[in-house]
Amino acid sequence: MSFPSVCCNTPPVKATYMPKGQKNIHGDIQYYTAGSKDSKRAIIVNYDIFGFHANVIQLCDILASLGFYVILPDLLRGEPLTEADLGKPGVFASFTKNAGSWDNIKPMYAKALEHVKECGIAAVGLVGFCWGGKMVVSALSELDGLSGGAIVHPALIQSGDFAHVNAPLMVLPSKDEPDFTADFAALKSKPFFSECYMERFDDMFHGFCGARGDWSNQEQAKRANDAISLLAKFFVSLMPEQKS
Repeated sequence: MSFPSVCCNTPPVKATYMPKGQKNIHGDIQYYTAGSKDSKRAIIVNYDIFGFHANVIQLCDILASLGFYVILPDLLRGEPLTEADLGKPGVFASFTKNAGSWDNIKPMYAKALEHVKECGIAAVGLVGFCWGGKMVVSALSELDGLSGGAIVHPALIQSGDFAHVNAPLMVLPSKDEPDFTADFAALKSKPFFSECYMERFDDMFHGFCGARGDWSNQEQAKRANDAISLLAKFFVSLMPEQKS
């Protein structure tokens, strides 16, 4: 994947943050939105299992500052998991089979895509964290009209999943994720492989760029900003600004 020669000048993350976007309702789903609907480029963000966390909202605002219309749908409908839930037997397994299953999430992706198309936006990218990474890979495999997607410290990825995607994919695992080298190699047969990219953050833990990240920690904030900068370059490359 080649990046634009002009630097994206991605704003750094902050430990304390005031959201710049707004929450609103489209259909029966609540969204956090940032950026202008007049943009010709959109990014749909799939948060991790902890829902509307301040870190992912800040990330949405950063991407919006680069000229994207960013929407963060409340896919878990106000009922995210908590860290306490993860210690309870069967809770996560039940989540992946029910509220967090692709069968349950897919119609909400379709509604989000319908919303951006109603705004006159044709170029749409996806980014997902943790469980959201699995949802993004599923969407790239089954839904049409997507420019590409990025997954950050993804969870639940199975061997062979990447081979089914139909658009460019960026993969940013932490030290806690499996080695995706063989899976990523399966993309070499795709006509868009030159636009795909993978980089491991072996000095970071699962969740550093999402709800588990402590961005008051200088090193975590730096590495989160490194990851967000890669996301920004990926999407700017995939969906260049349209000159009027």
